[in-house]
Amino acid sequence: MFEFQIGISQDKAKIAKKIYDELKLATKDFDAVLTKYNQNKKTFVVIACEDLEKPRISFIISDIISDIITTFYKLEFIEQKLMLPVKNSVNLCAFKKALVAFDKETDKYIVARNLRIEKTLYIDEFFEFRLNQLRSKWMEIIKMANDNAGYLLCSDTFIDLLKFLIENIEISRETVNILKKDRKYVICDEQLNEIDKNDYCLSCDDESVLRDENIDLITSLISLSPKKIIVHCSLFENNPALTLISQIFESRISIVPAEKN
Repeated sequence: MFEFQIGISQDKAKIAKKIYDELKLATKDFDAVLTKYNQNKKTFVVIACEDLEKPRISFIISDIISDIITTFYKLEFIEQKLMLPVKNSVNLCAFKKALVAFDKETDKYIVARNLRIEKTLYIDEFFEFRLNQLRSKWMEIIKMANDNAGYLLCSDTFIDLLKFLIENIEISRETVNILKKDRKYVICDEQLNEIDKNDYCLSCDDESVLRDENIDLITSLISLSPKKIIVHCSLFENNPALTLISQIFESRISIVPAEKN
């Protein structure tokens, strides 16, 4: 019998829940036992399976942990280290989200390479003591942004940097549509069905940051990283998020008239 447990500080309860939910979903089609409990100010997620399933379980665990660290922990790191005097909250949140998504596959590779699926993994300690290379990599681009903060106060320079980051985020979806429903913007798939946020949100900021509709819209698009964006709106619609989207997704965006109800 193979058994593996993941320990995380109780103040990161949302991360523990995300790990548990992702493991439960990923292992639903084969025999595995999953549980979660609190002890000594930590939350533990425990998974057990027959030895035959260890390779598959180990791959799933590695992928989930890599995602968690390159989103939750990276966002927290950026929040702590980034010192840009950008007062526009939509632009700043978009920039932070772009930094989180930038070069993510390399980030995940570094995490997976250092990860050992043995008996117990304490994520906080693993991040602090085993991922110095990853933190140094993140710090390089943050330091570059901080050192050039004065230039980034210029709107054009800031937009150019944001465009560069977004253009270098791997495409994750072919086409999305932006529609307005009940006075709110929603992101839909090719068939105009609203996309469930659980399909693309793997980030701590879902509740703490994404309370503003404009921030929600732009950061969600960055997370989805579509090849094509079709915006269904009025030509007279004046919205800061749509303006920013048209600037940073310049070559991918199409605007079509909104259908009349």
